[in-house]
Amino acid sequence: MSTAVAAGNMPDVTGGYLAFLRELPRFLEAAGAKAEPCSLIIVHLSNLNRINRAAGYPVGQRMSSALAGELRKMLRGDDWMAPLAVDRYAIVLGRVRNAGHVMLAANRISRIAAGLPVPDGSNLTLEVRAGAALFPEHGEKGDLLLRNAELAVEAAAQGKVDFALYEAEVFQDMTGDWDLEADIRPGLENGEFEMFYQPKIDASTLLPCGAEALMRWRSPRHGYVPPDRFIALAENSDCIDALTSFALHGAARTAMEWGPDHRSLSVAVNLSPSTINRGNVLSSFEQAAAIWGIGMERFTAEVTENGIIATGGAALRVLDDLRSAGVRVSIDDFGTGNSSLAYFKDLPADELKIDKSFVIAMLENDANFRMVKTIIDLAHGFDRKVVAEGVENAECVERLQQLGCDVLQGYHFSRPVSEEGFRRYLDSCRWHAQ
Repeated sequence: MSTAVAAGNMPDVTGGYLAFLRELPRFLEAAGAKAEPCSLIIVHLSNLNRINRAAGYPVGQRMSSALAGELRKMLRGDDWMAPLAVDRYAIVLGRVRNAGHVMLAANRISRIAAGLPVPDGSNLTLEVRAGAALFPEHGEKGDLLLRNAELAVEAAAQGKVDFALYEAEVFQDMTGDWDLEADIRPGLENGEFEMFYQPKIDASTLLPCGAEALMRWRSPRHGYVPPDRFIALAENSDCIDALTSFALHGAARTAMEWGPDHRSLSVAVNLSPSTINRGNVLSSFEQAAAIWGIGMERFTAEVTENGIIATGGAALRVLDDLRSAGVRVSIDDFGTGNSSLAYFKDLPADELKIDKSFVIAMLENDANFRMVKTIIDLAHGFDRKVVAEGVENAECVERLQQLGCDVLQGYHFSRPVSEEGFRRYLDSCRWHAQ
């Protein structure tokens, strides 16, 4: 790919990335002396790696080169462009009037990428994410302007949009997330994570039949970090395997320590879509069961309905393997996803968990009550048990019993509690083996 990218008398950046880093500060200094605002746009070919794998590197190279050629054509006399990597270009726009001017340029870049001819008759389409930062508003120095433009690219990727303009608030959120992500693994090593347990109650006896294991993180640096936040960060890094292993081993050890009087109690562990996609889930369950001396039937694997849809066939295969090994499978947040009845009948699952949003409002809202009843009838029609989450009062318990719900879970019985708290809860129920 040719790297000679210059317009008019603009800097010569034929040396690529290093030349760009050298020339950008000089350009900005000159622009600042003339009080001429400008903008830096980073263009990322977001699916180039996927194109390389699917169609081969020569096809990806030609598509990248074609985009570079078309982008050069849009440059004016005081604009310039440089390659930062095989999938990344920097475009400096001179004489920028305002943010709307930059947005028009970004829209044109998106249209150029979408309209590129596809080599070899492939059905692949080049996708780009662009991010921009304004000079001097978003940075007077080259390294700061470049960093902020890159942050805007990441914001576009996270938001699944073609273009984003740098915003200070976005930067603060991102850097906060990066700090959290960097502290997950040290937090595990330093004992900052703990497993909590919420009882699952047999609807017919109102005695515990199991528990859901829930992870909690109290960081000396960040305070209490909600699970949905740190798990989402871990899914985008290599930390998710470590968190899953921590949860499995913690749950298995706790189930073992409940002792022989409680060996019928199951323990449920939540699996994220990225964990399922990694393909080593079964071996992780087997290892935890072997180390702590419990049977695989003591485990329940919980995965959300949308998580299964997102992973497609991979999830079905993994869940099938788990069930074959004795692990029960529970579909969490059921009723909030988009699965069809045809898809549902083939789900490898032992139980459905009705999303708590339906259960909490079922006494005041007829539509929610009918939804709960429909899910229970549907599940029983396919020989699956039903767990109702969000059970918060005795009236709700009674109505769910009348509907034939199998298992209840919610604050009416107990909030999630520590290992010691759960043992005390078992003692308070005067548990006896069935």
